[in-house]
Amino acid sequence: MNFIKNHIPTVLIFRTLFILIVLLPSLTFSQTNNISSYQYVSPVPGSSMILPETNIIIRYGEFIDQGSLLSDDVITVVGSKSGTHRGSLFLSDDGKTIIFKPHKKFMWNETVSVSYSGGISTVSGDELLPFEFQFKISEQNPRALYTRSAKEILELNDESLPDFINDNSGMQDVKTVNGFPEDFPTITIMTSDNPTPGFLFFAPFSWPLPIGYLIIADNSGNVVYYERSNSIKADFKVQPNGLLTYYDLATRSFYAMDSSYNVIDTFQTGNGYETDIHELQILPNEHSLLMAYDPQPVRMDTVVEGGDSNAIVIGLIIQELDADKNVVFQWRSWDHFLITDATEDIILTDSLIDYVHGNAIEQDFDGNLLISSRHLDEVTKIDRQTGDIIWRFGGLKSRNNQFTFINDNITFSHQHDIRRLANGNVTLFDNGNLHQSQFSRAIEYQLDEQNKTATLVWDFNNNLNSYSFAMGNVQRLPNENSIIGWGFKSPGTAAISEVRMDKSIAFELGLPDTSESYRAFRFPWRTNLFVTNPDSVFFEAVPPGSTETLTVNLVNNSTDSVVINDLYNKDTSFTANVTLPFVLPPSGSVPLDIMFSPPEDGFYIDTIHIRSDTDTSRIAQILVVTGRTDTTISSVDDDINVNSFKLEQNYPNPFNPVTKIVYQIPQKEFVTLKVYDLLGREVATLVNEEKPAGSYTVLFNGENLASGVYIYKIRAGSFSAVKKLLLLK
Repeated sequence: MNFIKNHIPTVLIFRTLFILIVLLPSLTFSQTNNISSYQYVSPVPGSSMILPETNIIIRYGEFIDQGSLLSDDVITVVGSKSGTHRGSLFLSDDGKTIIFKPHKKFMWNETVSVSYSGGISTVSGDELLPFEFQFKISEQNPRALYTRSAKEILELNDESLPDFINDNSGMQDVKTVNGFPEDFPTITIMTSDNPTPGFLFFAPFSWPLPIGYLIIADNSGNVVYYERSNSIKADFKVQPNGLLTYYDLATRSFYAMDSSYNVIDTFQTGNGYETDIHELQILPNEHSLLMAYDPQPVRMDTVVEGGDSNAIVIGLIIQELDADKNVVFQWRSWDHFLITDATEDIILTDSLIDYVHGNAIEQDFDGNLLISSRHLDEVTKIDRQTGDIIWRFGGLKSRNNQFTFINDNITFSHQHDIRRLANGNVTLFDNGNLHQSQFSRAIEYQLDEQNKTATLVWDFNNNLNSYSFAMGNVQRLPNENSIIGWGFKSPGTAAISEVRMDKSIAFELGLPDTSESYRAFRFPWRTNLFVTNPDSVFFEAVPPGSTETLTVNLVNNSTDSVVINDLYNKDTSFTANVTLPFVLPPSGSVPLDIMFSPPEDGFYIDTIHIRSDTDTSRIAQILVVTGRTDTTISSVDDDINVNSFKLEQNYPNPFNPVTKIVYQIPQKEFVTLKVYDLLGREVATLVNEEKPAGSYTVLFNGENLASGVYIYKIRAGSFSAVKKLLLLK
């Protein structure tokens, strides 16, 4: 839309009218000057369009004496229609944030007065200054005027796509094909070039039937966990505390599962807001970050020429919940962004206007928050203590960009997934909707927050072949590779990619063109529902044509029985001598005989997937099996010609506890040599420095590690290689 570009003076006039008509009446509310001495207050004094379920948050900035909050009458709350509100007055777990939670809701279209005359003190004995402020509840229930559809929530605004069918009747009887439901999205490994160890987490959905899956798969596409449901799921990932979380569209909630896939917690926004699909971050202090969309009736004829007097405008709400799920921080776009901040493709004369469209929250290293707003082409940094905006980093069509771009004349458009990296840089998924030629890419910027510069240091655009008009994410792995979830991908292109810093592709996973996944991740993972003891076995010195048997115990860690009905592995040299199905008793175990029959000399490695399948789910445990014949299989060539990159097999192998790794580089390069376990967790860094050309020998000591198979990976410039080693104690 070019109206705003061509009529700047008119826009300024209408902005002023909007402030005068919509906001100034609320700003006349009585309030003392003392409120400005408080670090944070919610709702913002003088604000409007607040939901009736709101709590009241006061933060002075110092630790509060819990004893001074014993009386709930210290703070007086009065609604102009609903009268005096009693409630619970308590201190959040940070020791600084005071929360008043009313026992009853406020009423629509009323003014709420909050006053405090004294009596609350800090732990140092200082009494908090008296204050008084007011805010206004929304004139009418916006949820009665507008409800977001599933397509809108999932950003599927393409009119060519059919609407979702809400009738789930007849969908309960699931037909299976090759052990999976017939609507299970076919997984295709398109590229596999030494991908990072670990498992892929994604939640594909299809249309028009609202069928959703949670999936964990290995690098071969073997599924170790899935669950099918008649509800779309999204944002399936491992949180820093080890919990699995996902969003359920049917209930508008996030759920957390333990490593046995038991749902143990629910996360929802508070203060009356409906939880949005885009983000859940669980912080180290057990607080959580969530967002909500806030549709409100706005007279847009007071904002832009030709605006709809009955428009619904969707704002953004950011919340922090404490460990007890109390809202301890709330940030509203209404208090900080203008509706006219939206990019030019957001038509402000429409009857429905989504002017912000937040899609990511990231806690920064300094404790403040980064948010991504798709329809502003903007990443905003917010002071988590005060709610103030620290800076605004805008892309292609942003109206409020404060940064100068270096090495990037494209910038970004309608982005997703702001993330702060360990190196201090940030990554984004640039959807590229407003690029002159539409394409999507993963990008990394070095931000100078003092001088306001953004230097492009890395990007990957898949040779301009991938375009995702919605969704998408970038995850930087510990080895500096990047997982890219392509979101609503182009037909025939990868749904998930793993890309190295030199832009070579280590891995690509494909899904059907009618199946999309909001985000994708790679994590180490191992279920605890049932486990093998030990978790790996090694057969040593088994002559070709002979068979040796080792026994492991399959242990059930749950109080319910578990039916094991399938075993899978690739190498027929390894087999399990067991009759299927069999039952793992509650909190019990079953011995499992594993046999190794090598057909010829060599070293063998495989994984046995021990599966508990139903018509709509799978839970699998992985047993690592390795074996060798009685022929020496590992050696080191002492005659090394340093004309090429090379990573040797470690020797001895197996080893206990020390082994030797030899590598060579033909030129000066920065070299990293790291060891990982089979779940992808880094266990040792052997080399991490620049080296001149030559041959090098490195000792690896596994004294503090458990027996099993490990992976060592070298990276030197554009060269990378991976090999396996076996620690046997």
